[in-house]
Amino acid sequence: MSDRHDHSRSFEFVEHTADVMVRAYGATLEDAFAAAAEAMFSVITSGARIALTDSVEIEKEAIDRAGLLVGFLSELVVVHETNQMVLGEFDVTFTGECALRARCRGERFDRAKHGGGLQVKGVSYHLLEISEGDAEKPCVVQVLFDI
Repeated sequence: MSDRHDHSRSFEFVEHTADVMVRAYGATLEDAFAAAAEAMFSVITSGARIALTDSVEIEKEAIDRAGLLVGFLSELVVVHETNQMVLGEFDVTFTGECALRARCRGERFDRAKHGGGLQVKGVSYHLLEISEGDAEKPCVVQVLFDI
């Protein structure tokens, strides 16, 4: 019988995460949603400059504000992947308690210009936080991107 413990082979566990967490701030919750979208495209483009030459409109509804944030950002991932666009400016307006309309501006994805970042595969509910601010502090949203 052979020795099953072969000392020429080994392995170790290396810390790794496939997520990026962002905390985004705004004077209003709409601004915080827009800041989260800006952060997401900063991850995708590694902070590359995005020209604001094209625009896309997004309308989203959900059963609660958490679903609205995840749905909005997830829709932007779809726009990025299907329309090959990167977006850099977001004008978010709540059209109801759990509904929004956003005018988003950006340009076609150019690998040479925008390709240095990470691919966002999804937006998670895990560790999601939404905090409406007050006169003392800004509105804050915290979101986890699956990369």
